Amino acid sequence: MACRTVYPVTDGILDMRKSADREKAESVGWSAHWGEEHQGTMFQKFFSFYRTHVFARTVRYFLRRYFPKKGVFLEAGSGTAETSVLVDTYGNDRTLIALDIVFPVLKMCHSVMDVRVCGDGFRLPLRDASIDGIWNLGVMEHFGHEQIDEMIREFRRVLKPKGRIILFWPAKNSIPQKMLKLVEKVINLKKREHRFQFHPDEISQLQSNRQAREIMKKNGFTPLYVDWGLRSLMAFKSVVGEKNQT
Repeated sequence: MACRTVYPVTDGILDMRKSADREKAESVGWSAHWGEEHQGTMFQKFFSFYRTHVFARTVRYFLRRYFPKKGVFLEAGSGTAETSVLVDTYGNDRTLIALDIVFPVLKMCHSVMDVRVCGDGFRLPLRDASIDGIWNLGVMEHFGHEQIDEMIREFRRVLKPKGRIILFWPAKNSIPQKMLKLVEKVINLKKREHRFQFHPDEISQLQSNRQAREIMKKNGFTPLYVDWGLRSLMAFKSVVGEKNQT
């Protein structure tokens, strides 16, 4: 009320976007990616199966291991939250927030999420030191390094002291990622009106475990763990950091 701004709630989704945020979702291709036509393809149905039956187990494992059993937790860039379907709520002791910049995808968000918010990950509509843990999957690689630093610092702002982030981040040497790129090249050998790709451009895949640790340190986190992605069938590295006190 102090800022004299009213944010609508539509279909149970709190819409805290600004006009520029709507344009951003369109410019990077996310609205089209999550559209019904694209998600109805055979490839996307396979990815949906992978998210719910393979990667959901990975997410559950890391949230069990590194997040407390009680508190408020944010999936920043949730999409449909299919990878979070197995997250433990410990008898509703955990409150799970799904945040995404694309409004329509939140209508498809899995019911495991308690709250759905449409907003920008670079300007989280949350108070300082109000969140116990943040995670996302397949988000960071779509941004340049300066933007990645900006987003991680925003995560740090809203995390409580010693709050943790878990980033599931595709690596440059990922075998599944290389296979997908090869399939894209083969499909695009035939002239098409638009270039075929499974996902919007992934311009910042992780180069190494060392790079992941350096990114954590430079943005105010203590790196706790970086793996090679065995639990995700080598598709994503898991990067865990804890908010520094200083």
